[in-house]
Amino acid sequence: MRKRTVVVTGADRGLGYALARQCAERGDMVFAGKYRTNWHLLEELQEEYPDRVEIVPLDVRYDESVKKAAEIILGKTDSIDILLNVAGVWLSHNSGTILDGHFDYGRMMEEFNVNALGSLRVTEALIHAVLNSFDRVIANLSSEASSITSCQKTDQPGYCMSKASINMWSSVVLNTIKSKGGTVLNFHPGWMQSVIGSSAEPDAPYEELPDPEKVQFYTTPEHTAAGILRILDEPERFAGSVPAFINYHGDVMKY
Repeated sequence: MRKRTVVVTGADRGLGYALARQCAERGDMVFAGKYRTNWHLLEELQEEYPDRVEIVPLDVRYDESVKKAAEIILGKTDSIDILLNVAGVWLSHNSGTILDGHFDYGRMMEEFNVNALGSLRVTEALIHAVLNSFDRVIANLSSEASSITSCQKTDQPGYCMSKASINMWSSVVLNTIKSKGGTVLNFHPGWMQSVIGSSAEPDAPYEELPDPEKVQFYTTPEHTAAGILRILDEPERFAGSVPAFINYHGDVMKY
């Protein structure tokens, strides 16, 4: 299999870490965005694959952090085959409905800043290197929560809107890069074993994933990552005039 150059944001834990690990295991060069100061899985991965894993400090909330991360990455390569925008937060899980009067607009703004604007910041900073590669793929972690046509939720509007915003900027970006061979794919990771709803602070303590025997999940970060990477091995299947919106099995979803 051809070695690729891959950038993964939010690689400290969960799906981002699983993607970084599996890419390194198969021989890719991985630039792994690190945000969590008390999570050290990436350091262990770098020790295991010192020639394949480069840890890059990255807080997608801030322009300056993204700029510095891009300088590190572009100082080592001018070509990025796959940009995986995984970093994300879920802060409005206890929001209640609009009738309850509990909406926290500050938290909603943070969800927008990380999920929507953060992924766009990183994409803008690295877009020329993506277009300078063989694959030229931007892969975003969206969610079934972003689907307007399938929505049945009565709560969590901030999270849902922030993920829907990813779908929109993906369309705007694809309109610009598709004539240059660029592809944008938006993934729903499934109901995944995750700690995304826990503290979003960078110095939050390490936290084990929930026990699947106590809390039911449909998939794990490792399983979802494997599915996403299988799809990214042949992204042309989903290339088109609009960004693909698919789950980790490759099933097409409705915007």
